[in-house]
Amino acid sequence: MNVLVFTDNDLDGAGSALFIEWLYSGKSTTLKVVEATEYSIVSEFLSHNINEYDKVFILDLDLSKEQIPQVDIDKVVVFDHHKQHEENKYIYKKAKVVVKQSSSCIALIHSKFKDKINLSPEQEELVNYIDDYDSYKLHHKDSLKLNAIHKTLNNPKAEKFIEAFRDGFRPYNIQEKNGIRLFIKKFKEQLESQVFVGKIKTYKTVSIISNYAVSEVAHYIISKHDAEIGIVVNLETNTVSFRRAKGSDVDVSIIAKALCGGGGSAAIAGGKLTEQFANLTKNFLPC
Repeated sequence: MNVLVFTDNDLDGAGSALFIEWLYSGKSTTLKVVEATEYSIVSEFLSHNINEYDKVFILDLDLSKEQIPQVDIDKVVVFDHHKQHEENKYIYKKAKVVVKQSSSCIALIHSKFKDKINLSPEQEELVNYIDDYDSYKLHHKDSLKLNAIHKTLNNPKAEKFIEAFRDGFRPYNIQEKNGIRLFIKKFKEQLESQVFVGKIKTYKTVSIISNYAVSEVAHYIISKHDAEIGIVVNLETNTVSFRRAKGSDVDVSIIAKALCGGGGSAAIAGGKLTEQFANLTKNFLPC
C-alpha cells in the first residue's frame, strides 16, 4: 500500500504525520511525507501523481473555499483543527473529512484512532507535548524544547523529526541540546526590535517585527506589556501572525480574516501584510 501525506511545516504537522506512520506500522506500507503550507498545498498536490497512491492524507492545513475542490477526491483524507476550515468543510463532496476545532491536529487524530492503535507511554507522552505546544498551554517545558528542536532541523524537517522521534519521546541527544540553545539565542535576538502598542477595538495590542520564533515572541511581548493580543510582522514573507493572551476571549482568527485575508483558530491566526493592516497599526506607539 502506498500512502502520501501532505502536512503543515510546523511541529504539529510533523507530529501528525508521525502519528499516521504509527497508524500504518506493521503493515506492508510505503509512506511518503511532503511538507506544505496553506499557500503551497494545491501546487504540491498537483505536482504529485496521485494515481500512484492508495491513500492521501492532508494534515493540519487550513484550506480555503477555492482550494478545497482541487484536492477533493475519493482517496483523500483530511484532518484539520482550524475554525475557518471547519466552516468550509461542507464544500467537500468526495474526500473523507475530519475537520473540527481542537487544541491541535495531532490531538484530533489521536481522538479518532486512540481506540484502534496501542501507543506506548513514550508515544503518548510525545503526543501530549506536541498538543501542549500547539495549543500554547505550555504546561510542560519539553513542549517548548521539542518545538526548538523542530525549528532548528534542516529540511525536510518533518522527515527528520519523524526519524528522530519514531519511537516516541526520549531524552535529548547532544545535537538536539545544541539546537535548543541555538533556538533560545535566535529568540532573544528577535526581542531587540522595537515593540509598539495600540488597540484593536477595546483590546490592548502589542506588535513587533520578527522572522523567527513567532509564537514565543508574540507571547513574550504579550506577557511583558500586559496585552491581550500580540502581533508579529514578518517583512521577509510579508505575513502577519496574531496570538491572544491566555484567558482572553478575543478571537484573533476574525481579526486575521478582516485585516489580512487570513484565518486560523481563536487563539492563533495569520494572514498577509495588507494596506488595511498597515493603516490600522500606523497609529500604534512605541512602548
